[in-house]
Amino acid sequence: MPERKLVKKGLPMEKRAATRHAINTTVVCRHLNAANFGVSCDGIMKNCSIDGIYAELADCFEVGTFLVIRVTGGSSGYSKEEGFQSLAVAEVKWSKVIPAEKEARYATGLRYVII
Repeated sequence: MPERKLVKKGLPMEKRAATRHAINTTVVCRHLNAANFGVSCDGIMKNCSIDGIYAELADCFEVGTFLVIRVTGGSSGYSKEEGFQSLAVAEVKWSKVIPAEKEARYATGLRYVII
């Protein structure tokens, strides 16, 4: 298969090694560290892969933050082999605000980590 180069607004995008599966299910995120563990953040998982997920979260997290992600909605029929994990630890790889008239949401890329 020929290699594709993805471009967004004239800039090369990261080439995804794993297939992304569209999903629309609710999640709850918590910091992995003990100091902030009790504080939770709601969100919606928009896609998943064997490497991680893309979610729209109620809070912005710094790149490098480790979160415990728990799915509170359905799996839409996806399996662990396709990247669906109902409970996982993931590292925030990027986060940016989604412009909205009401409450702010943050587009967030998370990579699964093995602990």
